[in-house]
Amino acid sequence: KMIDKETRLDNTIALSDRTIQYNYTMVNLEKESIDIDYFEENLKPIILDEVKTNPGLKNFRENKVTMSYYYKDKNGKFLIKLKFNPDSYK
Repeated sequence: KMIDKETRLDNTIALSDRTIQYNYTMVNLEKESIDIDYFEENLKPIILDEVKTNPGLKNFRENKVTMSYYYKDKNGKFLIKLKFNPDSYK
């Protein structure tokens, strides 16, 4: 499912230890052409705000689920993984 013109949600999986992982592809980016640190630095506060405020994630917050966001480039190369445990989204 396309989230925006750059980001596709590929799937969501339940992992052990009360963790859910969202797997995304950045459909127009190649790992070699971006500054990974800059990408993470700018994306992390946006995703954390979403974790804290999205009404659709309320059940996960109430049940203290860790939410993980895995990003890869258009060629399937790993970019970053952002992980938010209950302490980070209180």
